[in-house]
Amino acid sequence: LEFRRVLFRSPDSRSPDVKRLGWILGIIVVVAGVIVVARLIQRGEQEKRQLAIVELETIEFALDRYAKDNGDYPATDQGLRALWEYPLGQPVPESWAGPYLEDPILNDPWGNVYIYRRPGRHDRYTYDLLSYGADGVQGGRGEDEDVVSWLRLEEL
Repeated sequence: LEFRRVLFRSPDSRSPDVKRLGWILGIIVVVAGVIVVARLIQRGEQEKRQLAIVELETIEFALDRYAKDNGDYPATDQGLRALWEYPLGQPVPESWAGPYLEDPILNDPWGNVYIYRRPGRHDRYTYDLLSYGADGVQGGRGEDEDVVSWLRLEEL
């Protein structure tokens, strides 16, 4: 009965302890909400990074099939488009049997264009394929770290 009287009194007549408790609970809820949202954002960025790795591997597989059929990888100017459209320019494909990708993959999960260079700077006999990560700028750490073809999953 005493609890009901305290609980259902007008807000002005409640004790200062009840008001403090309300403020403390409110602050705890806000802090917990901020923590949950931050973790969800972090998880989303980790999932985008994993998707970029999977897409790079898919493109690499298609590039290897292209090279097997045509004797070489597409030139930088021909780009990744050569995996789903007959490429123009040099080198002329020997026996293009594409498309090598069912669906074109041009942009990374952050909306930036994948970078393809042939010959590669890291392996002049093949190519460089990379994403500059969340910030779209070379280098970086965490979610901004580049995802590159010349490092394997266990090295990332």
